Amino acid sequence: GQTPSKRVPRLVVVVDVSGSIEDALMARFAREIDAITRRLEAGLVLVIGDDQVRSVLHCPPGQCKLRDVVFAGGGGTDFTPLLQEAARHGPDSVVVLTDLEGPAPYKPACPLIWSVPEARQAAVAPFGRQLVLR
Repeated sequence: GQTPSKRVPRLVVVVDVSGSIEDALMARFAREIDAITRRLEAGLVLVIGDDQVRSVLHCPPGQCKLRDVVFAGGGGTDFTPLLQEAARHGPDSVVVLTDLEGPAPYKPACPLIWSVPEARQAAVAPFGRQLVLR
């Protein structure tokens, strides 16, 4: 018989660039995105924002040119527009790189992982799973 071609899972990574994210943490987020793109067979969609979507980037498999990405933001945090944008791309899962400071009343239908720095590991995610960046 023929083996069905396996569908490559789609991943959306949301990057919180609000004012509470300091440079060292932003650099950590960039390394994490780099690691994720190297592991994936699929490309990913990067949604960057604070209380609104600042930019959306489509990265081909294995490469996300983060040097070209402007992580500009610095505003307050509202995860709703960021998660709504993530959901528009029909992902199988969403990873949010954040310090979890901000409201998230909108919950996408797919599995979601909040990836937080160790300093914020006591913060409680509103839904989904929480992973601590070590």
